[in-house]
Amino acid sequence: MRRLMTRTTALVICVAVGATGCATSGAVRVAAVQAQPGPSATRAALTEFVERLPPGTPVRVGRTTGRTIRGTLIKGTSQSLFLQPKTRIPEAIIEVPIDQIVSVTPESRGGNHIGRAIGAGAAAGAGAALAVFLVILAAFSD
Repeated sequence: MRRLMTRTTALVICVAVGATGCATSGAVRVAAVQAQPGPSATRAALTEFVERLPPGTPVRVGRTTGRTIRGTLIKGTSQSLFLQPKTRIPEAIIEVPIDQIVSVTPESRGGNHIGRAIGAGAAAGAGAALAVFLVILAAFSD
């Protein structure tokens, strides 16, 4: 009877470990502020958002020309946005007028690199497999 209980417990634990989704993404998503050319209320909201961003924030700026600029925010005013572009070769600080901005999206500093995600997934899978193996080994060692 004891052996049957041990095996049943081991089976329940194996199913519980295998069925749970323990590897979730810890990335924080920040929605972009979209501004359509025209309404001044939306433009005012974009201006207020840009002015409240702290200097040194990595941002992606969408422009009316269709080109996006990635860089570090130096200063945001009600008339323009000053950015240090993120390029391979250093460039001078650029000024983007608020009228030319369509969206401003803060970006995470560390980034979500695919290698880091693969490593975390592999470690979680290996840990789960080891746990299942040890539970089965403990159940059948009687």
